[in-house]
Amino acid sequence: MALPITSAPWLQTVAFHIGSAPVTNLAIVRTVLILALTYLCVRVSVAGWKRAERSRPNFNQSHLYVLSRITTGAIIAIGVFVALAFLGLDLSKLTLIASALSVGVGFGLKNIIDNVSSGVVLLFERSIRVGDWVVVGTTAGLVTKINVRSTVIQTWDQADVIVPNADLITAQVTNWTLTTPSGRIRIPLGLAYGTDTDWVRSLLLDIANAHPEVITGGSAPKPIVLFFGFGESTLRFELRCFVKDIMQQLTVVSELNLAIAHALREHGVEVPYPQRELHIKSWTQTHGSEGGASAPP
Repeated sequence: MALPITSAPWLQTVAFHIGSAPVTNLAIVRTVLILALTYLCVRVSVAGWKRAERSRPNFNQSHLYVLSRITTGAIIAIGVFVALAFLGLDLSKLTLIASALSVGVGFGLKNIIDNVSSGVVLLFERSIRVGDWVVVGTTAGLVTKINVRSTVIQTWDQADVIVPNADLITAQVTNWTLTTPSGRIRIPLGLAYGTDTDWVRSLLLDIANAHPEVITGGSAPKPIVLFFGFGESTLRFELRCFVKDIMQQLTVVSELNLAIAHALREHGVEVPYPQRELHIKSWTQTHGSEGGASAPP
């Protein structure tokens, strides 16, 4: 026995036709309800994954992000297919729609399809994950979102750079945190000729080893000081060390530079600046014997 609401005459009225198939008001109501239920399920799913992210801080965040995107996509796909079925559309004819879309791809959707497929590869391959510090061309920053078509990278200046996913697949990308959050920093230093090189090496190593963010154990190579040779006016040194979190590299470099400058000032060692010596020959010495030329006034 049919429910009274479904047997109402206005619900059985044909609103329009899809091809030769009639679409009644009841089918439209069912489709709207299915889409509303799909939207509600997506919201519940997203909220659930966010709660899981807060309750499991030690869980790999990139795993949660990938699972969240897959779950959301699956719910939307199922909801759309069910809604189309309630609308009376023959799903077996979707191949015709796909064929029509393939014509559109040939006229301008190729780049979009490339970016979408590249986004799927990124989500499953996980060569780039949310939270990674990457360098793409001249852009360096933190990956904050991996969308279906593009990836959002936040720079040091808090600017969001939108990079097409295809560029992350085809171009060379440097991922500083793919296998480990640590990374190496370099601090060049030029000191005056006559400075004790052994003392400089010992000073720089002591400063590096005293910094809490510098790795001094066995998880990475220990700090080293390299003497690169003799410049025009300086002895060229370079301090190289690994830091625990490469995303803090600017802060660590600044603090190490401040410590080095303070130590050099305490010991009276100056950082020289480029100098030039000019040798001026007297006018009479170079021109006095040539035709009795006199010195300029």
